Amino acid sequence: MPETGVDRVAFAVATGPGALEIRHGERQALPDGQVRVRVAYVGVCHSDTAKVREGQEPFPSRLGHEVSGTITESTDAALPVGAQVAAYVSDGYATEIVAPADRIIPLNPGCDLVDAALSEPFACVIGGIEMLDLAHVPEVVVVGAGFMGLMAVRLLAARGHRITVIEPRDEVRERALALGAETALTPAEASALEQDCEMVIEATGAAAGLELAASLVKIAGTLGIMGYHQSNGGARTVAMESWNFRALRVLNLHHRNPDDVMRWMDRAQRLAALGIVRPSELVDAHVSLDDLPDLFATNAKAGAIKTVLAFS
Repeated sequence: MPETGVDRVAFAVATGPGALEIRHGERQALPDGQVRVRVAYVGVCHSDTAKVREGQEPFPSRLGHEVSGTITESTDAALPVGAQVAAYVSDGYATEIVAPADRIIPLNPGCDLVDAALSEPFACVIGGIEMLDLAHVPEVVVVGAGFMGLMAVRLLAARGHRITVIEPRDEVRERALALGAETALTPAEASALEQDCEMVIEATGAAAGLELAASLVKIAGTLGIMGYHQSNGGARTVAMESWNFRALRVLNLHHRNPDDVMRWMDRAQRLAALGIVRPSELVDAHVSLDDLPDLFATNAKAGAIKTVLAFS
């Protein structure tokens, strides 16, 4: 169990390729403009586990950016002790964090702490979809129904769009239909759609998924890349002549402006509080802080849609 106490903090540190350690340290004084948060949940992001397993991180390093918890100390009157919050940080795999007040979002009543932790990845989906011109698109095709793909399906369905999902796993296609997709196909079945789709969102982060998604886009159609491509150093080979000939509009649906992410995180927790989109419904695995080293070393929860580190 993590060694915690009044003045002790437990936290995870990536120390090398495939290696994560749980360390303990003294609690530091709280600087002005900061708040201290007792962590409740942290979403385990594939980008974190893959970076460590593939040796992409600068080592040693702290990780964890999908965080929720309760304020235990504050220097900001607008963020009182006891407030439940989401935090946009990079060191969230810990029993507590210290964060700038402008990276903290107070939760609306009705948003639980699991949904709050997942407001950061959901914010990425919100921002990505807002980049797409959907006003005159009759149908959206989503290739890949992992956590991000399913969140995109649910948000698009809440907006009233017709959605086709392409996903190899039977049980996940069923989940996509339950979340509002109109049709769910295997990759083999998707061949009938080749070069016939006006809007395709790629959410696999894999070379094969990108190739399949691109092959479905019609002339002058749009390919939105939501998948995070980091395997093989992020290198991808594409059929550029085909992309040129079909005049594809290719959009990178990722964002790096912190102010935008904070705004979308606030929208995400509001949507969850209203029961419109609940990311927590996709959580199918929980781990403790002590479980993290094995998870990072072996990818033990590889089949899960979403794994959450839980302290409460």
